[in-house]
Amino acid sequence: MKRLVACALAALVVAAVAGAQEPPKTPKNRNVRYGLPGEAKDDPAEKAAFLIDRPQYVMSYNDKTRCANWVCWQLVSKDIGRVARGAFEADKGLPKGFAQVGFGTYTGSGFDRGHLVPSKDRSDTEENNDAVFLMTNIVPQSPKCNQGGWERFESYCRTIADTGKELYIAAGPHGQGGVSSDGAKKLTIGKNPPFVTVPASVWKVVLVVDKGRNPTKDSRTIAVWMPNDDTVVEDWSRYRVSVAEVEKKTKLKFWPLLNEETATALKEKPDDVKIGAPKK
Repeated sequence: MKRLVACALAALVVAAVAGAQEPPKTPKNRNVRYGLPGEAKDDPAEKAAFLIDRPQYVMSYNDKTRCANWVCWQLVSKDIGRVARGAFEADKGLPKGFAQVGFGTYTGSGFDRGHLVPSKDRSDTEENNDAVFLMTNIVPQSPKCNQGGWERFESYCRTIADTGKELYIAAGPHGQGGVSSDGAKKLTIGKNPPFVTVPASVWKVVLVVDKGRNPTKDSRTIAVWMPNDDTVVEDWSRYRVSVAEVEKKTKLKFWPLLNEETATALKEKPDDVKIGAPKK
């Protein structure tokens, strides 16, 4: 009897250890190969962190701010095509009870309909491009930010992808209160509900990996933090920060499935590659 009890206890211990060693659950989606940066659940009750899992990207959507908390996507050269830009549309994929933000919410607001996943990053097919024009992928961006440094950084990332690298990108808004085209600071936009929160800043984190390989301590990472106002210049490199700084401000954790030692090394220092041609 004692032997049976001992064996049963040993089996329980083994099962517990095995369970503890299981990697965090994550969608089977190429866009989050190294894990979700923050909490998100495919549950309509999770209105502040609702998981949107699509072939084009994975997103944590916040029905309270009517913006994404974060969105993740992989970028490789084959994603970049010649499909014409789509049309902005309300996201009919949201659960019942979620507010529907439409094209007109931004009209006359003084803010651009700023993409998190850029149009050009999903320009290989109409279906993929249409997905990034859903309003859940849009945030109110000051024109100087959206059309200046933010757009230049988007373009720079595509030049890296064109060299054959794989990029794992996360982006999102932060805080509240941005500057519109008329110089006014606004907390929200929309003449009628649902109002959309205007972020104070926007951020982006990029992990650059050799095709088919996993990151090493020497892999390149690029992170930017831009104010959502009219001070933003075209030279995006002025806004480079460390990934660790973005984590500290957002309370997110990037690439949680990576070895902790490797991840820590990648996050410590801001990118310092001379901007011109991308590092090969």
